[in-house]
Amino acid sequence: MTIQRMHSSTARCWRLAALLATLGTTSASAVDERPIAEPRLPRLTCYSGYLKLEAPHGLEGVRAAIRQATAQKDQAALLFLEQRLTEVIGEDAQAALQVIEWAHTAQEPEMSLYLRSVRETEAVRSPAVVDRLTTLAESHQDPGHQTSALIALETQHRFEPAMLERLTTLAKKDTLVTGVAMHTVRTIGRVMDNDFQRTGRFDPYMGKLLEVALDSTEPDVRGLAIEMGTYPNARIDGQSLQHLAKLQLEDPDPSVREMAALVMSSGRDTQAVLDAFRKSFPQEKNECVRWAIVRYAVRAAGARALPLLKDFAQQDARFRRDHTEFKALYDAGLVDFDRVFPGKANHHRCEDPEE
Repeated sequence: MTIQRMHSSTARCWRLAALLATLGTTSASAVDERPIAEPRLPRLTCYSGYLKLEAPHGLEGVRAAIRQATAQKDQAALLFLEQRLTEVIGEDAQAALQVIEWAHTAQEPEMSLYLRSVRETEAVRSPAVVDRLTTLAESHQDPGHQTSALIALETQHRFEPAMLERLTTLAKKDTLVTGVAMHTVRTIGRVMDNDFQRTGRFDPYMGKLLEVALDSTEPDVRGLAIEMGTYPNARIDGQSLQHLAKLQLEDPDPSVREMAALVMSSGRDTQAVLDAFRKSFPQEKNECVRWAIVRYAVRAAGARALPLLKDFAQQDARFRRDHTEFKALYDAGLVDFDRVFPGKANHHRCEDPEE
């Protein structure tokens, strides 16, 4: 370890200890105006003994220090050592693989600490490390290990097609614990957002997320797979829009149909979105999903949706006021849905998700 890195780690450790000490002090009140005593460092700080233990021995030294801190339940030290382990791994893929192997057999809190550390390294994007983390998520018997491995994958810049296929297959497994399936979906969505922000690439991920939404037997998994499409600031079109229309029309769960309506409102082909809503509204029996169709039609097309809202109001009298009020807002000159919707009363006993 270089002197510069040693000083950086030491300074970070002392700052952490000082912060923890400060949080434990009380300020002077109006009654007691005695000077506040200087914050006192905890008797056992993460500097005390841990750096000396790990510095000469690299990766194994950090592991020994983590075990010592775990045994002593020293949370300040564990926080510092998590950051220190990330620093020691750096770009070294072999070091990252070694830490993943430790995580494979470790229990909490060591297991998740190891994988959180790997998550923040440059080495995590090595193909061998990506493969090992995915294998851990696919094959470990403990859902906690699977989840932590998936979280460690979330900092990828992109997924290659073969890796995206593996994660899609994992998310659709009927035998998978629901929470693990949802984390798999979230990982795909987070990396989709990373890739979109860097390159504008969106479709490969959205296609796989909607494949999960169409095939999964778990409504929470289907709903989250659709919801991840709201994370990138992207316009949806083509087959993805067709799949969303199918889900919005046919999914057995009302919350999934409602989420599909929300994501459809970002469709590039506004007329196709309105046509899909026109088709689904008469078949929809749930008032809250109908209300979602109404407001997301407005979100998709603005004032152009008003004739469709008039048609909806003729089919269902509960939406007459909605048509009247949306029309008044647009007649007043408002254009942006983010300004229109807050001025609109909700006449339905439905919780509106955040727009």
